[in-house]
Amino acid sequence: MLSGARLLLADRDERAASAAAEALLNHGVAHVHTVGSTAAFLEAGRRPPSSVRAWDIAVWDTGLGGDDDALTEFLDQWYAQNPGVPVVVTDETPSTRRALAALRGRAADMVERDDLPGLVAAVTRARHATPAHPAPVPEQKRVSMLVIGAHPDDVEIGAGGVIHLRADDGWDITVLTLSHGAGGGDPERRGDEAQRAAQIMGARLVMEDLPDGSMTDDSATVRIIERTVAEARPDVVLVHSDSDTHQDHRAVHRATLVACRRVPRLACYQSPSATVSYHPNRFVGLSESDLEAKLAAIRAHGSQSGSRWYLDEDLLRSTARYWGRFSQARYAEPLEVIRDATPLGFFAGDHA
Repeated sequence: MLSGARLLLADRDERAASAAAEALLNHGVAHVHTVGSTAAFLEAGRRPPSSVRAWDIAVWDTGLGGDDDALTEFLDQWYAQNPGVPVVVTDETPSTRRALAALRGRAADMVERDDLPGLVAAVTRARHATPAHPAPVPEQKRVSMLVIGAHPDDVEIGAGGVIHLRADDGWDITVLTLSHGAGGGDPERRGDEAQRAAQIMGARLVMEDLPDGSMTDDSATVRIIERTVAEARPDVVLVHSDSDTHQDHRAVHRATLVACRRVPRLACYQSPSATVSYHPNRFVGLSESDLEAKLAAIRAHGSQSGSRWYLDEDLLRSTARYWGRFSQARYAEPLEVIRDATPLGFFAGDHA
């Protein structure tokens, strides 16, 4: 509920601002102050009306000016003068690129400008969330992890050991594979192989059917990922890195950042096609049984394991051994943590 909330709203059009204010007031907001420019918005942030002690939340329209870099700079300026006051960004036609700019600026959410129910829902979420310090996962709640890959065998290569380790720890693990890998073999067979591999690791598999080799980070891909996010309700998400020469991997990474914008913990695993720009900052130690489960899961992809150099078991074992030098275990898998919005760091138990 929004009962008692004090809200600052900026929109380029006075009638649109009034309609948004009315919708918010009808849902319990105590006070809405509207302005028509970014300058007035920032000024009101510095000096709220005398009848209002401070703002609880703000809404800002991207149509007030600026490109994606300007959006990020504006949000940085807002949070510098109003720490702890979340901003919901509205946009005429939200795009993945604009949403990523809003995420970089730590916007609480982005919604379509004329979607008043969506605006009310976004403001409600932001009002009751604490993005800077989300509550730690209660001990009695099983941790949920979602691992996303573009093709069958992607997550096994990058995070198969971590998946098995966390499944043994009692976590609920969902693997989302966004294609059946038609570019690398028979799609039906590859789907069966992915199912067996997930069972070996202790995960539940969700498979989609995006085109292998031509995935995009558009709103359709985002919505597909959002469906599994809504079902799995993950506490942690692992996905490809953006530092990757494979176009599908980059597209899935970018779409995941948008689809998982409200998931507090997100990290990237290493793919064989990752570039030297991939910079891991956490190393998850693996036991011998975790590594063997990873190798067994990869062997389940029989249509690929005999013909792909990166699936060679000696290479996989030596790679895990190399990363182990950064942890207190013999073997390890690397993660590039993008977001860990917990007071002490959810990944703190792994080695930096």
